Amino acid sequence: MNGGKDYIVLAGMNMVTTKKLMKEVRTYYNYLIGYKDGDDPEIVIISTSNDLASVDEPAICKKSECTKAVYLQNTGSFSISHPKIGDALVDCGIISSAAWGASGSGALIIPVSYLDEYTPFTEFFQNRFAK
Repeated sequence: MNGGKDYIVLAGMNMVTTKKLMKEVRTYYNYLIGYKDGDDPEIVIISTSNDLASVDEPAICKKSECTKAVYLQNTGSFSISHPKIGDALVDCGIISSAAWGASGSGALIIPVSYLDEYTPFTEFFQNRFAK
């Protein structure tokens, strides 16, 4: 991706739990998320496996092209809908501590600093990107 060094990068994940008869099935969705501010702020979303063995093509989501971008305060997750991701709603949270979950859980865990990384992304998303 051109200009990749201009982005701040975090890992995000979403866990969806469904019930199948008497059993809960957890499906993990893992993302590498890059963002940068500007006249038209953008977020880049890259789907990946928890071990980074498979990585999809990046979806560059400019604010002006997003159909929805919402911070869900009750769950602490970020929700984006954009034509480059098929107008599907991508929900994800940013893990700010390695204490959450085990590495074998299926989730990509890259601990981030709450103060230095999580808070600036949340502020960027709420103040510059959400619509």
